[in-house]
Amino acid sequence: MKIHGETSRPSPLKAPSLDLVERGRRGVWIGLPEAASIELICAEGPDWIGIDGQHGQAELSDLLGMVDAANVFGVPAIVRVPGHDAGWAGRVIDSGAQGIIFPTVEDGETAARLVSACRFAPRGNRSYGPTRRSPRYAKTVPGVRADDPLAILMVETRTGYENLDAILAAEPDGIFIGPYDLSLSLGVDFDALLVSDPDGILRDVAQRCADAGVAAGIYTGSIDLSLGPIGWGYSFMPITSDYSLLSTATRGVLADFERAGVNA
Repeated sequence: MKIHGETSRPSPLKAPSLDLVERGRRGVWIGLPEAASIELICAEGPDWIGIDGQHGQAELSDLLGMVDAANVFGVPAIVRVPGHDAGWAGRVIDSGAQGIIFPTVEDGETAARLVSACRFAPRGNRSYGPTRRSPRYAKTVPGVRADDPLAILMVETRTGYENLDAILAAEPDGIFIGPYDLSLSLGVDFDALLVSDPDGILRDVAQRCADAGVAAGIYTGSIDLSLGPIGWGYSFMPITSDYSLLSTATRGVLADFERAGVNA
């Protein structure tokens, strides 16, 4: 679909594809609004980055540069939007994000509306206007499923868990568990939930997602906390964050300095 006045020259760049099933276990969560730090991270080849537009510091105007910083290294970018506003989500998609995470989805009606916001008509109601992403990358083609951004819905409350079947019926591309809020909602210790899943809820979510053909993901933030979910069938998660990388690296360097016995 050609937009009047745009270039007819093809772009030499190819946007990376996002595979939540086969290449999802080495994600990095991004809270800082810094394209330069994303470049340093993505140069090392994570499976994807997740830009946190809900609790992180990135504003809408930051996203184009942040997504591009990942994509130039062939790393797909997912953006967690702050809420359920379709207009906000549309602008995130137009910035080039390969996936959208919508927080706190608790019923099938909301799930269907959010998935629809990521699909062009007749499958949804996403508005067509890729004027900024193009000509840097080839425009998305309405109706081509491979060009759709992945619609990922967060289940992070008891109500969302109880309505999981209705949420899955909306045919999202992924379900993403928010274990902090879910543990609070269930009255379960966070570490116990991720390490041992005492009530079998995380296992149940993963199995129901598998039965529906939907990728199951979860926020873990560390390798140790990822081991249980991987064994239960979760295929995508961030195993670290930019905050964690900076703090642990700094702590390690300072500890090394002390162990070296260097006089201040």
